[in-house]
Order: sequence, then structure tokens, then C-alpha cells
Amino acid sequence: MHSTSTIDQRKAAVQGAVIGGVDVAQGWHYIQWLLPNGLSAGKPVRFANTRSGFESMWTRRPTGRRLVVGLESTGPYWMPLAHWLRQQPGVTVVLVNPLHTHKLKEVDDHTPSKNDAKDAGIIARAVAEGRYMHWTPREGVWSELATLAVTRRQQKADVIRWQNRIQGWIDVYAPEFRRVFKAWDGLAALWVLDTVPFPADVLAHPVEDLVRGLLEASHHRVGPKRAAALMAAYRDSIGVPGHPSARAQLAAYLGHWRAACAALAATEAAQQELVASVPGADALRMIPGFGPVVTATLLGELGNLADYSHPQQAVRMAGLNVVSDNSGKHQGKSHVAKRGRPQVRQVLYQAALVAIAHEGPARARYQELRQRLAPKAALMALACKLLRIAWACLRHQAHYDADRAFSRSTAAAAA
Repeated sequence: MHSTSTIDQRKAAVQGAVIGGVDVAQGWHYIQWLLPNGLSAGKPVRFANTRSGFESMWTRRPTGRRLVVGLESTGPYWMPLAHWLRQQPGVTVVLVNPLHTHKLKEVDDHTPSKNDAKDAGIIARAVAEGRYMHWTPREGVWSELATLAVTRRQQKADVIRWQNRIQGWIDVYAPEFRRVFKAWDGLAALWVLDTVPFPADVLAHPVEDLVRGLLEASHHRVGPKRAAALMAAYRDSIGVPGHPSARAQLAAYLGHWRAACAALAATEAAQQELVASVPGADALRMIPGFGPVVTATLLGELGNLADYSHPQQAVRMAGLNVVSDNSGKHQGKSHVAKRGRPQVRQVLYQAALVAIAHEGPARARYQELRQRLAPKAALMALACKLLRIAWACLRHQAHYDADRAFSRSTAAAAA
């Protein structure tokens, strides 16, 4: 997927080849073959998502020395077939963006109708016209980093989900809790939720036992004052009266949240262990704003940046390239494409926020950008710059040099 070849170059690359377009699904796939002259080789063929189904489809393929098979990268269903096809001699596997398939569905028959057989033909013709992306499967440490990046994203969503449920429970049964404890996940706050979650429990609990529990849970950081504040707040509580089912519900929420946090921590530890084995990855940690999570997410989502021949390829993969909206006399505003990896944009934006929090070349570059861009646009431009610096460090196996990386902005700020 790292090629920046033009559409004409991609179209020329598949000329003279037998082209197959596959519409993938969970149980059954459809494939439409196109002959080198561009004509369809019969009707679309339906085959099962099994090894025997793959082999049956393959025996019915048109003859040709070179075959190019395009798959719509929808969900995970295309991956087993893509890896199987890659093992066949003389086969090149490419990917077609599902968004392109959706937009091209009215080109052939001028109707918005959609079905699997029709989509297979659309995909095949998109490949013939050069509207595809090259696909190279990741292997070794890069495959593991990609898997861990997905795992961490899912686990982070799980943590947030259980946090929201716990906060919702507190708002129903103990709304005054937030006035006493700013963070519900602190040591003392968790002890209260585990031991005396309802206002009635706190008021019925002996004061000395409440103070002792808070002191032990917080390592003597929270004690009598917090206990008195909690009891005072709960005397006029507006919370819904508690019952055993609500107590069990909170215990389940806390258990799931703790398990999700532990799983997330284990995944992040595994990411750091793998990142440490990547040549040149230690240089990324020197870039302003780049911490363990940013580095692991970047390498997991984009793969080996050294494989990109130009930094703009990585920028496009991250969806940070700027696109315009002009037509005739209309001059629209330029904006970020947002067509790539959203997780990469998110962590790079956070890295840019951290980078400008301290004096240095990154802040100088941001101040220069602010002279012509809005605050958020300037941050996105700085995030793009940080990605280019990361590419240079891995591509050239060079250490981060602040003066060299921000030489233009540093000179402008000095002037």
C-alpha cells in the first residue's frame, strides 16, 4: 500500500493480465473475471469461504500467465482469501477501497441497485482502470505490532465503557460522591465504592472504621477530614435508595473495569517489548511528544516507516494530507483528508499538544504556523511535521536532531 504511483502507472501495470474482482462476505464470495481485452469472462462465480471453495474457484479461472485479483477490503473477511491467493504462482493481490465501489455502482447500469455479483464486476473494472492499492502483508514483528494496535484500541474502548457505567451508577445512587472525591478511581474512592457504596452504608458505618479504612487504602493520604466530608454530604443525599441488586451491579462493573485495565496494561507492555526490537525505534522516543503509546500506535498502524519511499506516503496513510474544495468561482476551504488511519491522527495530535507545552523548536514551529492558520489547523500541521520527522529517523536510521528537523521554523522564529 506504500506506492504513490499515478493512476496511469497502475493501469499500465495490469494491462495484458487476467483480472479478477472479488466481493467478499462472511460465508460466500463472488468473483468476476475480466479477460486481457477488457471483456467479461462469463458471469460472476459464487464460491464458499473455505479451502475447498477457493480451490473450486481457482480451477474455473481463465487461462493466463499473469493474474491480478482485486479484493474489497471490507472488514476481516478478505484476509484468508488474500493470503491464499498470494501463495498461488503468478498472482498479484491488490485492494479496492469500499468507498470507491459504492461510488461506482451507478456507472455501469445507471441504477443505484447493489448486489454481490454486481459489486464483483465493479471491483474488477476498478482494478483494470488502475483504481486500486498495492497490498503487502506484514510479517514478523510488524504483524504482531499491527495485531497489538488493534487489541489495544479495543481494550481502551472496553475501559472507557466500564468507566462510563460506573460513573452512571454513581450519579444514580450516590450523586454527592463526586463532590467529595474528584476522581472516583483513586485508592480511597475505590475503597468506598467496594466497601460502603451507598450513602446509607456510610452513615451506618462506625466513624473510626471509616477513617481507618480510608487511611489504609490511601496509604495515610486520606483520613478524618475526607470521612467527615463524605458523611456530611450523604446526610442530605438525593440518591436512589440502594438494594442488593444495585450493589451486585456495581461490584460487577468494578470487576470488569479492573480486568480491562489489567488487560490493557499487559498489551501495552507487550507493545513496548516489540518496539524495543525495531531498529531505530529508540530514536522516535526523542521526538517531542512521542511517548510509548504514540510510538507503538504509529508503528502498529502504519507498519515499518522505512518501507515508505517518501514521507508523503505515510502522511496519506495517516489521512493528514490537505485537500482542497474548489470549483469554478467557488474557492472552498482546504482541510485534512481524514481518509487514513484515525488512530494515527489521534495520537499525533496528542503528541503535538505535548510538544508545544514546552519551549523548543516544536513550539517555535507552532507559533510560526499560527501566523497563518487557526489553532487546531496549526496543531494538525505540526502533527504532520512530527510524522515526517519519524519517517526520516527510521528511513535513514538517524537519531533525532532538533536543529536539523526544525531548521526552517527555528530560523524564521529567530528572524
